[in-house]
Amino acid sequence: MFGLVQIDKRKDKLIQEIKKLANNFNELLKEDEKTLPRIYFDNHLYVPILLQTTEIDKSKKIDKISPPGLVKSEKDFVIGLREYLIKNKDKFSGMEIYLLRNFPKSGVGFQLQWSAFYPDFIMWVKREGKQIIVFIDPHGLEHTKGLDDEKIKFYEDIKEIEKKLGRNDIQLESFILSITPHNKLIEGRSSPPSKDEYINHHVLFLKDNNNWAEILFKGLK
Repeated sequence: MFGLVQIDKRKDKLIQEIKKLANNFNELLKEDEKTLPRIYFDNHLYVPILLQTTEIDKSKKIDKISPPGLVKSEKDFVIGLREYLIKNKDKFSGMEIYLLRNFPKSGVGFQLQWSAFYPDFIMWVKREGKQIIVFIDPHGLEHTKGLDDEKIKFYEDIKEIEKKLGRNDIQLESFILSITPHNKLIEGRSSPPSKDEYINHHVLFLKDNNNWAEILFKGLK
């Protein structure tokens, strides 16, 4: 299952290429950013994961993907997580880890004070009868109001939701992966939060920290 792909019926060649892919599961799992832009992540509940199409070749451009394909920050997150899990597979012996891309505006959402929040991804970590459910949102933070931003503070709010569940076998966590580097985020601000302060508030920097995945898993305790 990978969603709905809409193509102008005049693009016969592209339509035939995608139909051929749809009938060949092994080929569909191969990463490709041309005919049907996609990446493969074995731990994702649906494969492959489609990417946003580009304007490089308008004659082959897919008109619409529903749900929308991953943008670059989301793609970088998935690839970074995949590489970390592969390199550190011994650390996760006995665990099951799954990832799901959340549906915007119709998936799992939370009503914050000023807006609804639909984190881009949900990750499950299962071990010894316990599961940790992690809501992860990779996006820019140029317009945030510092550590008081309600999407950042959600890492605290979600613990209140966890308490209301009243279950010892479920742990809830929330992280934001900022594509905005820390130096850009604090530019022009007086007494801005340090990078460590952001990390303590579950804000990791996708470009600044090549070890963001390690920091994230350490934060799951």
